[in-house]
Amino acid sequence: MLEVLISVLVFSIGVLGIAALQLKAKQSGYEAVQRTLATSLATELLERMRLNSSGTSLINYVTANGTQTFNSSTPPAAAPNCSAGCTSTQIAALDLRNFWDALNGASETRNGNQTGGLVNPTTCISGPATGTPGTYTVTIAWRGQADLAWSNQGVNASTCGQGSYDGPSGTNGYRRILSITTWIGP
Repeated sequence: MLEVLISVLVFSIGVLGIAALQLKAKQSGYEAVQRTLATSLATELLERMRLNSSGTSLINYVTANGTQTFNSSTPPAAAPNCSAGCTSTQIAALDLRNFWDALNGASETRNGNQTGGLVNPTTCISGPATGTPGTYTVTIAWRGQADLAWSNQGVNASTCGQGSYDGPSGTNGYRRILSITTWIGP
């Protein structure tokens, strides 16, 4: 009888370990999906900027001070309805609004709630303040599921979303960040 109790105890500990492993695997999978989505959206926005890069039209993406920041509660300007043809300014406004909608999951809804985007995203777009050819960076920050206090110990100098994702173990513990930099020229 004692042997049966010991074997049940050992089996129970093994099952608890497997359950914890399954939970961690599910959490890691979710974080990977979030990072993949951020990468895809940042790359797509940079390509749209590249397509709309005639003259100084890139100023519409970065504004006059060389940066533009928006998050889930402060969208960029409303997208224009230019079915008869758009100017480069209107194309930029449309690109930014479509990007913001995708970032916040507008294409996937459940019971009227957006469900397909990143969790509480913040986007920072930077480049030359003149909107001319140069190096442009799209940085996306979002809230992760676990507090990773060790992940933000001076590893990334970007301030995008800084202070918006604090965790109990320290500043920015829940912040996940992705930056893609590219040259956009004529």
